[in-house]
This record gives sequence, structure tokens and C-alpha cells, in this order.
Amino acid sequence: MDKMKEACVQPDKALCNILVQKCSRAGETSVLTCILQYMKEHFIVLRRPIFLEALEALKASGDSDELLREVNPHLSYEGIENDPILSDQGYLTDRSIIIYLKSANKWSAIEQMVSQMAPKNVKMETHILSDVIEASCADHKPSCGLAVMRYGLGVGCELGRSAYCSLLGQYIRTGSFDSVLEIVEELIKSGCNLGTYLSSVLILRLGYAGQSACAAHIFGLLTADKNVVSYTALINAYFQAGKVDGALDLFTQMRTNKISACLGTYEVLIHGLEKAGLKQESNYYRRERMNMQWHLQYHGQRSPEDTLCNHLFCVLHG
Repeated sequence: MDKMKEACVQPDKALCNILVQKCSRAGETSVLTCILQYMKEHFIVLRRPIFLEALEALKASGDSDELLREVNPHLSYEGIENDPILSDQGYLTDRSIIIYLKSANKWSAIEQMVSQMAPKNVKMETHILSDVIEASCADHKPSCGLAVMRYGLGVGCELGRSAYCSLLGQYIRTGSFDSVLEIVEELIKSGCNLGTYLSSVLILRLGYAGQSACAAHIFGLLTADKNVVSYTALINAYFQAGKVDGALDLFTQMRTNKISACLGTYEVLIHGLEKAGLKQESNYYRRERMNMQWHLQYHGQRSPEDTLCNHLFCVLHG
């Protein structure tokens, strides 16, 4: 394939079928994947016998057959006549059209399609929906991704975490905080764990955008990730909004819940209090930080959460 590209020779459908067959019989699945990627980009499909050989080769090697099926949607679901949804010709047509529109970056057309599919409760495979969301966000068209997310949730499809994260990144950058809240709520409802890093960075970014109420709402939705990092991120958000009492009350709550402060937490407290003109209170926490540093010098054990918190906030205010 590489030599043909260097010679500016474009393999046609017949040659692609021959190459796929040879790779399948030789067990060269990595080369097979390259050919399939080329076929996907040029809208070339396989003949049924070649498709079946490639499918067997990928199964034998333990490799995913997802790309093979995506390239050949007309063949992907043969033999599943017992499934009333997947064997429906209308479903297969919709699936093929969405894959084509994604390849052609026709995001508004996909939005229109899913808006027509939703009232009919037509389901689509999760990986296809997730791929559309990620691709539309990469092309700076998150409205399509959001429409697909709403459609998927409406018909009961659970989307991949990476799809949600792609949408979150886009809407945080554009300041669309209502959409950020909607996505986070749906992500948590679907049973996905945001994780300490993502939840804390979300709260941090919202705080710097002046959206402490949104940050507090997301913090309230957390279950497994209420730890020193997320608490410190919300304390920082309150200080950014000028809510000093709210920040100190949250710090007290953190201690009441037996979550120990780390150097990053003290960095946020000291910086926030100094900025608010509360020098005496700032010096109090500065002394607490010195005692902690002395303790760490002789008992240098830090949790992963402490390390992350220090990395985020000591660097931020250091």
C-alpha cells in the first residue's frame, strides 16, 4: 500500500478486495487494518466472501472487527435475522447514512437525522454515536454532538465516557455552562464515574470562569470523588467569586468529614485570604502549613489525592 501511494497509484475496489483476501489468509491483520482504513476513507466496500474471510482472520487473531463492519455496513449484520431491530432494512439504511455523513463531516444533516429517529425510538449502536460525538467536537461542531447525546439517552443508549469528555471540553471552552451541567448530570446518571482529576479540573475551570454556583452544583453531584482535590477546587472557586465565608465554611466541612488538608489546600487558603485582605487569618494558615511541612519531612507519606492536589494548586499559586 505504501509503495502504491508513493507511486500515486490509487487502489480500486477490485484491488482492495484482493489485498484484503491475501492479508486475511496470511494472518497479517495490521496490514489488513491499514487497507480497511483506506477503504473507509474512499467509500470502498468488500464482496461478501472476502468480508467473511477478513472477519474470520480478525476473530482468529483476537483483533476487533469494528472497523471491518463500519466499512461494510451492508454486510455487517447478515445472519442476525432473529433480531427484529438490527435486521430491519430501515435501521441498516439509517446506520449506513450516519456513517457516511460522519465521514463527510455533514454534522447538520446528522442532527436532522437523529431528530427524526428519536420520536420513532430507533436505536443505534453506542460506538457509532460516540464516534459521531467525538468527531463533531474535533471539528468544532459540538451542537451535533449534543443532539446525538440527547438522542442516545432518549432511546436508552449508554454512551462512552470519552464522548462526554469531548463535549465537556468544547462547552467549557465556549463558556456554555448550562450545557456543561446538563452533560455532567447525564454522565453521572448513566453510572459513569467522573474520576478525581476530571471532576476537580471541571470545578477549577468553572471557578475561574466566575461560575462558583455551577461548580458547587457539580461538587454536590459527586459521590466517590469528594476528596481533598475536589474540596480544594471548590474552595478555590469560592475565593475566585469573593465568597470568603463560603470557602472557610467548606474548609471546616472538609475537616469535619475527616478529610485532611494538604499543601495545595493551604496554598489556596493563604492566597485567597491574602487577596481578600485578611492578613491575620492568612498567617494562621501559613503557620499550619509550616507544621504540616515539618511533619512531612519526617513522615513523608502522601496519598495520590494529596499529590494531585499539590500539583494542581501549588503550581497554580506558586
